[in-house]
Amino acid sequence: MSNSFRPGVWFQGGLNVGTTVELAVRAESAGVDSVWLAEGPVARDAFITLSAIATKTSHVELATGVVNPFTRHPAQLAASFATLDELSQGRAVAGVGFGARDFLLPLGVDVSKPLTTAREMVQIIRGLLNRETIELHSEKFELDNVRLGLRPFRQSLPIYLAATGPKMCALAGQVADGIYLLYGTQSYVTSSLALAGEKRPVDAAPFRVASPTLMAVDGDDSRALTGAKIGLGLMLTEPNGEGLLEANGIDPELAQRIRDALSTGGVKALAAAVDETIVDKLIISGSHAECVERLVEAYGWGVNEPQILLAGEDPTVTLKVLADTKQVLA
Repeated sequence: MSNSFRPGVWFQGGLNVGTTVELAVRAESAGVDSVWLAEGPVARDAFITLSAIATKTSHVELATGVVNPFTRHPAQLAASFATLDELSQGRAVAGVGFGARDFLLPLGVDVSKPLTTAREMVQIIRGLLNRETIELHSEKFELDNVRLGLRPFRQSLPIYLAATGPKMCALAGQVADGIYLLYGTQSYVTSSLALAGEKRPVDAAPFRVASPTLMAVDGDDSRALTGAKIGLGLMLTEPNGEGLLEANGIDPELAQRIRDALSTGGVKALAAAVDETIVDKLIISGSHAECVERLVEAYGWGVNEPQILLAGEDPTVTLKVLADTKQVLA
């Protein structure tokens, strides 16, 4: 595993592009190392937003968190990453995975065989960025002597695979440069990273561990904690919500209660359905010192690239936690 502490921030895509760019610029000034953008199939475009951020920043890595191979063919993804890397002069990071499958199903997307699809997606993107000619005829993808139509700024930009279940975690260790693993309990994180490590090739570069994390500094501030609950609740409405809760020692039936709350009462009801058991295990909250302590603790588990959600509120206290944690671990 890579050991240096490199914190970042991530956005779920709900903010307009201008606000996201402003927050990303502030985050870079505060010393974060990366900015990650989530993307839904009919929501704001991650590459356009990251391109806007690229023109206003100078050194943060610019990552998708994540884009999928269904709404964007892996060959198109390779071209998009190469273009972003060219624009940002070598700062692009390929965060790939399946994201919220509930948003893909209305598009008639076949999300079966996720492991095969993920393996081939990484294979195609990496091969095209390496200027290889790809010949692949599989159940999921058809490429007939395909070659990237531009010379990449770099041929080795990092690829992170989003994972929650044990098989996808193992695959991330085997084929990707890093994993994009939601923050959770020590048992969940360490067991997931152990599975990735077991499959890691002996001669591979140090494995990178990024973790989208919900944090509410001064947890008694109801606004901050409510925002974190909404962000986490939306992720738990996805099809893997039960599995994620169970893997973290939480009653999996709570996932359906959260979905029901969202459908009947909107985001306020959803936030209320994210109870204290979930908050304690899946959200970092508390005083400034307590949040720093939790991030240092997670670093000890192997999470050296926590990505803290910025949802539009003033990020000053959140960015101060990241800066102070970085100083502690320097």
